[in-house]
Amino acid sequence: MGGCGERQGTTRPQAITETVKLYYGDDGNEKIVAEERSFSYQQWEDKYTVVLQELIKGPEKNQYRANISPETKVYGTIEQNGALIINFSKEFNRFAGSMAELIGVGSVVNTLTQFEAIKKVKILVEGEELTGPGGKPRGFMETFPAEVKPPEDEAEVILYFSNHDATALVGETRTITFPAETSRHDLIELVLAELIKGPRNKNLKPTIPPEVKVLSVKILGGTAFTDFSEEMHTRHWGGATGESMTINSIVNALTEFSYIRRVQMTVEGEPMNIEHAILNEPVERNEDMIQNR
Repeated sequence: MGGCGERQGTTRPQAITETVKLYYGDDGNEKIVAEERSFSYQQWEDKYTVVLQELIKGPEKNQYRANISPETKVYGTIEQNGALIINFSKEFNRFAGSMAELIGVGSVVNTLTQFEAIKKVKILVEGEELTGPGGKPRGFMETFPAEVKPPEDEAEVILYFSNHDATALVGETRTITFPAETSRHDLIELVLAELIKGPRNKNLKPTIPPEVKVLSVKILGGTAFTDFSEEMHTRHWGGATGESMTINSIVNALTEFSYIRRVQMTVEGEPMNIEHAILNEPVERNEDMIQNR
């Protein structure tokens, strides 16, 4: 009967148990926080995959937030000279917004870089490198700070101001920075705010009184509906030329965007009426007003 059962003197491999920190978002999803957890794995298993599987299960503390979909699968990891490459399933990309994505990615990186052998991490999704909000590959990432800043994007815009003798508009290129998930409406509001600040070129003149505020922006069917505060009327320097510079600087700046073809301007909800023109209808771009164009 000696052939039945396990041979005497043989033992099963002992599981290896470690205690690690798993990183998640705090209650407001503004910081990366950690909780300790013990996990076990066999010698033949990839411990980094096992740790990630524990991470994906989510936090044990109710006040912590998991930003990675629990349906995410870990296809495997590759360790290369202090760097770790991870391949996740497509579910990894199911984030509830850019901040959730930033915290979720940071939780993976920080969980793995706590191991002495891992200095940086690259994430793949279905074999393709993970990209950031701007579409650029994230590449290898080192440990994230506990407090993370919302991701930002930037755009190069052309603002139009009056030349010295108010005979033409001159374009001034400016780079503006904004939150990565800014809507078109909010982006146009930022552009108008920059226009109101006036030119940086000392040879150019502003076209909008600095006291003016942008009350609202809506974009419908290629038309930008812009509503300004009463200072557009009460603080404007007047004159037919000044009125023309104001109107056309706004329209030409906004129609630089492909999704805007015309602009309807109001002041406190009523048609703009600075000097002579009552703007009951949207205004289209005026190329003839632009100098050297």
